[in-house]
Amino acid sequence: MDIYLKIYKYYNLGTTLSKHQILNKLKDTGIKNLETYDFDEKTEQPEFISYPKPVEFSYDLEKSDENISAKVYDYGAMSLTTELKYEVDSLEEFYNEIKENDPRPEKATKFDELFDKISYKFEALDKTIMQQFNHLYTVFCIDNKGNLDAEFLINNNENLIVSLLSDEFHKINFSSEQKEAVLRYNNSFLKTDYTIVHWNNSFVIDEKENFPEKLFIIELVNIQFIKLQTYDSFIDDYLSEYMLTNDKSRFGFIPFFRTGMGRKIKGIADLRVELERVIDIMDNFEKFQGHWYLARLYYLSSSAFQITRWRNLVENRINKVNELYNILSSETNRKRMLLLNVLMLLLFVLWFLGI
Repeated sequence: MDIYLKIYKYYNLGTTLSKHQILNKLKDTGIKNLETYDFDEKTEQPEFISYPKPVEFSYDLEKSDENISAKVYDYGAMSLTTELKYEVDSLEEFYNEIKENDPRPEKATKFDELFDKISYKFEALDKTIMQQFNHLYTVFCIDNKGNLDAEFLINNNENLIVSLLSDEFHKINFSSEQKEAVLRYNNSFLKTDYTIVHWNNSFVIDEKENFPEKLFIIELVNIQFIKLQTYDSFIDDYLSEYMLTNDKSRFGFIPFFRTGMGRKIKGIADLRVELERVIDIMDNFEKFQGHWYLARLYYLSSSAFQITRWRNLVENRINKVNELYNILSSETNRKRMLLLNVLMLLLFVLWFLGI
């Protein structure tokens, strides 16, 4: 049995970039094998649908036969991944190897080192956002070249699979409720394939040549999920800064004096454009001709990551920030008008007294 451990880490670049800008910036790093990732060149795609085609490159790890594959997306995200192959007799043997010697912490460190070498080329919108947006994710892929009954394999190894997906290795005598919660987002097309998506990790059983398409869908949802979390945290930081600045300001009562927070709050509202740019790519994914099964996988994955809930949460918070900005602007304008009326009255009195 061949099992492939696909280890991913996702990062935020803090700014949106065109394909031309991405290529120029990456060329400056000395990386040579740059190309645009194509999902499926044979599939006809409607011209009106925007589709993610990230710039892809690879990087050889020092003193190792492994390499890191990377993708840079124009809406400001980078994914780094590497693959480890295990030749085992059973899923239990693979599980024990991961339990005794988990390679993911070491690979995550390698990812961070590479990201540090590249990220300085991208002018981040905000350094704190870049630091907040990073996420390690694993997909366990079983090459089902023997045409095993995938559902049978899942049902007979539930505890092991739940343990792998939830990163819980100490006590694996899981309750039925926990098993259902971890395994509920599953999909299958043939008796020989099975996909389980969990927000911690994913599990794929299929022939090896079918892995790339499924992995790409799971990658897109991961990026969308962490991007939405970043926006939410970004708004939190700005609102906290506003409250602190507003409380400490000594000149807030002066109508023409601006603390700068109004401008920052308005900047959050402008994030709506970037937010829609990220999500618009996903909204009409099912319209890709010939990819109905992958569209189902996308919606399965988006349900596992609760993308709709996160999107609504962020959009509602942006609306609240807009309301706050409008209230502040109205209050500032009211004070200005009051001051202007007082000045006009004062000038009229001075004119009347002949001063």
